[in-house]
Amino acid sequence: MKRILFFALVLIGMALSLTSCFIHSSLIFFEEDTQGLSNLVSNPGFNAYSLDPDESLKGWSVLIEPDTQEKTQPNIAFIDGNQAFNGSTSLRIDASPNSVSIISEPFRVNRYGGYYVRCYACSSEPKGPQINLRLLTFKTDGSIDKKFKAKKQIKNEWDKIAVSAGFLSPGVSFGRVIIEIPPFSQGSVWIDEAGCWEVHQFKID
Repeated sequence: MKRILFFALVLIGMALSLTSCFIHSSLIFFEEDTQGLSNLVSNPGFNAYSLDPDESLKGWSVLIEPDTQEKTQPNIAFIDGNQAFNGSTSLRIDASPNSVSIISEPFRVNRYGGYYVRCYACSSEPKGPQINLRLLTFKTDGSIDKKFKAKKQIKNEWDKIAVSAGFLSPGVSFGRVIIEIPPFSQGSVWIDEAGCWEVHQFKID
């Protein structure tokens, strides 16, 4: 099972690195549109669910690139109980020459849904790295349907990154939220309160 998950994450990583066709949606949804709705993302606050490091980050996987070919990946992503936008924990990524992609478990989406995706991020430095927030939607066979992206250079205070999505293709089945942190040379980055909500239903004649 872990091997299947590993190869799935590698394929997602390849899709992100080899293609640049992201949709810049004209849709605009807002934080208030999520009121009373269920967050489709599991463990949005990056809470620890186990003392085993391989099992603690329920609902998320961390992909570190480039692959060092080592049996153990660089230890640069941690659940942090000392820094949070909301609640008691966040996910901390320390400076390294590696790109880090934080990938949610898949969740169901539908063709006629409109989606609001967001996370909060901050840096230990006045000028931190540029964070990419992505929503990828997939067809039943696992092929990518559409890709949506927002980006923001973060600072040493919590800030929101958000993207709106919709007008999905026939046959769309599920989605994943991906938060991408590029290599950076100093300090740490924290991610918290990630989520995706179906905030609209398009009426199609």
